[in-house]
Amino acid sequence: MKRFPSSHLFSAELFPLFKKHFELCKVKKGEIVVIFKDAEFNEQYPAAALAAARELGAEVLVMTVPTDTTTQALNSNKAIVNCWKSADMVIGMTSKVHWLYSDVHNEANNAGARTLMLGAPVEELIRLFPTEEVKRRSLNGAKLLTKGKIIRITSDAGTDLTMSKEGRPGSDQYGYTDTPGRWDHWPGGLVACAPLEGSVEGTMVINTGDILLPLGRYVQSPIKLTIREGKIVKFEGGFDSNLLKDFFEAAKEKNAYQVSHIGWGTHHMARWDAMMLRFWEGGGAMDSECYLGNMQIAFGSNFMKLMKGKNVCKFHFDIPTRNHSFYLDNQLIVDKGVIVPPDLK
Repeated sequence: MKRFPSSHLFSAELFPLFKKHFELCKVKKGEIVVIFKDAEFNEQYPAAALAAARELGAEVLVMTVPTDTTTQALNSNKAIVNCWKSADMVIGMTSKVHWLYSDVHNEANNAGARTLMLGAPVEELIRLFPTEEVKRRSLNGAKLLTKGKIIRITSDAGTDLTMSKEGRPGSDQYGYTDTPGRWDHWPGGLVACAPLEGSVEGTMVINTGDILLPLGRYVQSPIKLTIREGKIVKFEGGFDSNLLKDFFEAAKEKNAYQVSHIGWGTHHMARWDAMMLRFWEGGGAMDSECYLGNMQIAFGSNFMKLMKGKNVCKFHFDIPTRNHSFYLDNQLIVDKGVIVPPDLK
């Protein structure tokens, strides 16, 4: 559970911040906004979102589901599916309910609903508030990624991966959702794509200081992953490698080992040390994902409209890394953690 201020009065302090963000999302009079949360999530965020959306003239509904609701249960619940599809905007605020890679989310986007994930600590929301600079980097990066066909990832630590993304779009995150059918995450700032299933080949070295995000852990000793036909087939290393292997095995899903998405971060205000700031538990996730020039690779589900991925499972594992180089059709995009093309800097 993420730790949030317990006072109900805190929602009043959040109101101006949420209103400013929802204005970027183009929330306006007459729109239907659905705030979707689970029972464990704090009450301050939905209250502030409710007030901000109403202030902008929207009709607002707060929908709460049990914390143990599965993605499958979401997909089969016609009331939820129809509600999301009928909305102009859906704001997902959940602690444990996974809706991002789901049929209900895809159907909502296909119907034109704008969707937003919102759940980071306030300090992160403020520091990583969307900017035009981040939006420019992300949009330009996604356009370039969409045109590309072959990705190669290397590092001095021993990473050497190649993969095909031909026909798959590049997706952009810049922190708000302002066009029909768009998803984004506040805070956000990154570029990603889903490589073709079965195309990823080579070696991935997760080096000391890289992040195993679902475990909330900075790697203490290198982990070597051997990837064949798009899936991890071997874990090598010390304690961190064993920990990671155990976590994957606990999922009991063969598709958990498949590469989900890959890309780089675009937010200049993101901090790599954010997960060490334990005075706001749960923070640092989006800092590490958005960190400017990082290389993030993920495994597991990527069944999402915007990326056109086909891997369906209940497991998803993000690994933000530093000091990797990212090549797109032999063009150097990120050089050991530093973005190269001028229009992406």
